[in-house]
Amino acid sequence: MSWLVDTIKGRVAVVLVIVLSASHILGLWFYANRSDEAATILHDALLAEQIALVVRFAEQLPINERQTALAAMSSPAVRLSTTQRDTTRWPLPEGSRGHNFEHLLSAFLDRRMREGIGLNFSETKDVDGLGSLLSKVRLSLHDEWNHLPVRPMAEIQSGGSVSGEVGLADGSWVRFAVPVLKVNAFSPVKLGVPLFMMILSAMVLAAWILNRWTQPLAQFVSAAERLGRDIHSPPLLEAGPSEIRAVAHTLNLMQQRLQRVVEDRTAFAAAIAHDLGTPITRLHLRAHEIEDDALGSRIVRDLEQMRRMITATLEFARLEFAAEISEKLDLGSLVESVCDDYADIGEDVSAAAHEPVTVMARPASLRRAIANLIENAVKYGKRARVTVESRGREARIKVADDGPGLPPHMLEEAFKPFRRINQDEGDTEGNGLGLSIARSVVMGMGGQIALSNADQGGLQAIVTLQLYSNSSDSQSYLQRRIGHIQIKKSRSLGSKVDDGHDSP
Repeated sequence: MSWLVDTIKGRVAVVLVIVLSASHILGLWFYANRSDEAATILHDALLAEQIALVVRFAEQLPINERQTALAAMSSPAVRLSTTQRDTTRWPLPEGSRGHNFEHLLSAFLDRRMREGIGLNFSETKDVDGLGSLLSKVRLSLHDEWNHLPVRPMAEIQSGGSVSGEVGLADGSWVRFAVPVLKVNAFSPVKLGVPLFMMILSAMVLAAWILNRWTQPLAQFVSAAERLGRDIHSPPLLEAGPSEIRAVAHTLNLMQQRLQRVVEDRTAFAAAIAHDLGTPITRLHLRAHEIEDDALGSRIVRDLEQMRRMITATLEFARLEFAAEISEKLDLGSLVESVCDDYADIGEDVSAAAHEPVTVMARPASLRRAIANLIENAVKYGKRARVTVESRGREARIKVADDGPGLPPHMLEEAFKPFRRINQDEGDTEGNGLGLSIARSVVMGMGGQIALSNADQGGLQAIVTLQLYSNSSDSQSYLQRRIGHIQIKKSRSLGSKVDDGHDSP
């Protein structure tokens, strides 16, 4: 669940759930309180009006008929009777429900407060155990109560009782005792289903909005990753919110500037190669005119080495920024093809692919990287054993030899340009760029390369690439067309570079 705090989507989703849930609960709590207050006042007003009507009706009856009439108007929930007032009623607290009820009763009787009115309000006492409206309805002998909604009525409970006396004009008193009702208190437990539906709808809406808003970010990450592997990758589409468009525009400008720098550097290297080619060729011709054959041969070898170094340096300068398009390819077939080429010229090279392994890579560049590793293994380790396998989501190429290996502190040093580990062996053909070129190619395709000494002896180079998946082949037709245009532009520059490359 770390994605909840590590990603924008997760953080926004958590904030939305917390804020919306809190606002939903608080909003319903305020609404329920206001609704309960209104329902309470309405209930007490109707109850006070009924008592006022009973009092007015009793005043119109003869004294000897009042008790009979009040008994006839009584019910299991409402007690009415005549009495001689002999109790003392204390004033009810200001703002309490009993005090508000007293105001309502005074208004309906058109009397001043406590003018012939004495009340007693209890929030705990339940008249005759009538705990809810449903129980009162069930006291009826009529069957129609079965048709009433049970769940809403079960929420209406007794809120206590109100009792008191109201004085009549002739000095007698009417005593009443009735239960007052209330709705069960608001509880977040009751919000289970609506709260779940609200959170679900909010999450669905948030997911849709966040996917649309963060899609340019995902495209930006993909474009930045492509730019790290291929400077001629298609430019990022400048779409989305203004901040995303600004970042995409900046990235595209940076890519254009890098391309200009690379073009200038490559053209500069080509010019140097071209300019050096002419004097080297003249020196090569003059070396053949030297009468001392031994001296002439040494000079020719030095000139040939200079020619190879210039050529390799120019290729290394161009290699990292080549505009070759990645393709889906069978890694085992590619490795076997390279190994067959070396076996055809008599080298001790063997290949083994345990299973089909498919990757997205630049075929020509990867072929050259593998060839460089095999060439080093054959030159310094007598033979090369190449294996291809897949582990999890990665493809691995292992090139092992039977040589003496390298000291541990030299395993990383060997990848540096122009770093020749075996100079003491009199080798003049190498230029120290084979491993540097191989690592530039592999890392340019998002892979890794490392050297290690094998347990049974010899040196082994391990290349790791990502296995092909459908999501990795994400270039659209338009992107491919843009890539082809970039290649045509690079070829127009490459034609000049080739002139310099072949001139020595």
